[in-house]
Amino acid sequence: MKIDKSLHDEYAILTLKGEFDTFYVPSLQEEVDGLLDRGITHLVLNMRLVKFVNSTALGGIIKIHKLCKAEGGALVVAKPSSFVRDVIGKVGIDQLVPVFGEEEEAVKHLIKDLNSKEFSKDAPVNQEKILIAFPDETRNQQIGGKRTLVGTMCNVDGNRLQFQWDAGKLSMTQDQAKQLFFNGSEAYLKFQVKMFKKGYFEVLGKVEAVESVDDDSIKVSCSYASITEGDQTALTQFADDMAFLKRQLPKGEKEA
Repeated sequence: MKIDKSLHDEYAILTLKGEFDTFYVPSLQEEVDGLLDRGITHLVLNMRLVKFVNSTALGGIIKIHKLCKAEGGALVVAKPSSFVRDVIGKVGIDQLVPVFGEEEEAVKHLIKDLNSKEFSKDAPVNQEKILIAFPDETRNQQIGGKRTLVGTMCNVDGNRLQFQWDAGKLSMTQDQAKQLFFNGSEAYLKFQVKMFKKGYFEVLGKVEAVESVDDDSIKVSCSYASITEGDQTALTQFADDMAFLKRQLPKGEKEA
């Protein structure tokens, strides 16, 4: 089986070609894991060129569906071949994973889901993903080689940001994680504020403080060692806008 990948700002399309059986489940899982690590949690599986699918592969689709959902995303199937449509219909997977006859319909469904989260009060900045990379070889060696870590945003404005990172994902202790983000160290940070801007902010952060959150996670506070004037202005405006909106909400109403 061959997997073609098409990346977009907020979702990805994976087009499967050939026979999707037990042997290829790990390959698809690896592709999905890589996307989730990058914060892309809304996925389309285009299966129009899939000639065969077995029970293990169907189990893999269910697993991916659960992984996407756990990350606040969604998985949909687009243009299944007649064989695939017949199988997933008989098994009942279409009752769990939405199936669309056209790729455009599948994408519209994902965009609708993304927009509903973006404009609802259940989508504050602290649900956004942040991609973290280190500029120095020493810390890259600490995490097993040059790679991108994924954290969760907590707060952001024009001067600084906070994010949470789960050290347990790399089998690290909190003390090891604090050494990784020691005071004064720098990290490349890439993130979205979907309620304000479609594209990504990319900054060089300088760690100011690190604190424990729970058994595995830490919260890191960073100032900006490098940021464009336009991005700083945009983040300042976002923080001011959110402060204004919160002041206007009736007391007791859930705030964004």
